[in-house]
Amino acid sequence: MNSRERVYATLDFTGPDRLPTDFWPVPAAWAGREDAFRAITARYPGDFGGIPFTNIFDICCYTRGVTIDNWGCEWLTLIDGMVGEVKRAPLADYARLRDYTWPSTAQAPGWEDAAHTARAAQADRFLLGNAGDPFERMQCLRGPEALFTDLADDECGEVYVLRDRVFALVRENVELLLRTGVDAISFSDDWGSQQRLLIHPRRWREFFKPKYQELFDLVRDAGKRIFFHSDGYILDIYPDLIALGVEALNSQVWCMGLDALAPFAGTLTFWGELDRQHVLPHGAPAEIKRDARRMVEAFYRNGGLIGQSSVDGMSSLENIEAALSAWWEIPLPAQTGA
Repeated sequence: MNSRERVYATLDFTGPDRLPTDFWPVPAAWAGREDAFRAITARYPGDFGGIPFTNIFDICCYTRGVTIDNWGCEWLTLIDGMVGEVKRAPLADYARLRDYTWPSTAQAPGWEDAAHTARAAQADRFLLGNAGDPFERMQCLRGPEALFTDLADDECGEVYVLRDRVFALVRENVELLLRTGVDAISFSDDWGSQQRLLIHPRRWREFFKPKYQELFDLVRDAGKRIFFHSDGYILDIYPDLIALGVEALNSQVWCMGLDALAPFAGTLTFWGELDRQHVLPHGAPAEIKRDARRMVEAFYRNGGLIGQSSVDGMSSLENIEAALSAWWEIPLPAQTGA
């Protein structure tokens, strides 16, 4: 199988030849060890590809100091290669909403030709395009504390205006990406704290779920696959995401526990991930390989698991190699009816 076939077989539960892999290193993971890092990733190449797509939702504040992005959000970054934090939100006062200048999702002339060229050059890879993170961008624009207050206030009409405008920009990204030949579109919003959802599940279903449904319907109607990322404890909305049409979900499975998530095996693909809070930065290679095997036992059902890992500068090169090699080398169990 090539990479593209492998990912499709995983999503469709038709038996990949091995686990497909996906690797997310932040810039700090490379710093000071570029050659050794490249050598490891060259031994274990991932199965996913991308396209040249200028995304207004991309975070570009990985350099130490103050950065103002194209939304007018002021970021403070304390460590080179690690994402910063918004310290000044342009819509902290809703009075500014009326005159706020929204960024444009329009691409430069010729981008579609470049996208199709990239598709042809990566014909054996599964191409994934990211549409954006609307909830997180709403926090950046309004400020987290103010946004959570808005969501708890039934009389706050401005938060609906903010939601609809941000989701409309994500929709424009979806429509652009669907013209590029991608295999799937991903969406990203961190919905969980360490122990629970950041807002009440009922409010999530009332306020955000219908907007996600509109976006996901576009993707599904175009015959493309839906990927979703969300950090934290999101067990409460796992059934909702599946019902919305999410086929591959990247979440912190070790935060919620394998036993709690195992009942969902076979209903969606677990898009990783190994424990990046404790085991990847502080564990031993043997622990990393053990946990990869445990994930296969819990989630693999003739497919349904992508070997995904996220690392930063705290993870040793030895641990990074252990994570990548584990996904490549782990034997897949024979499945009844495969």
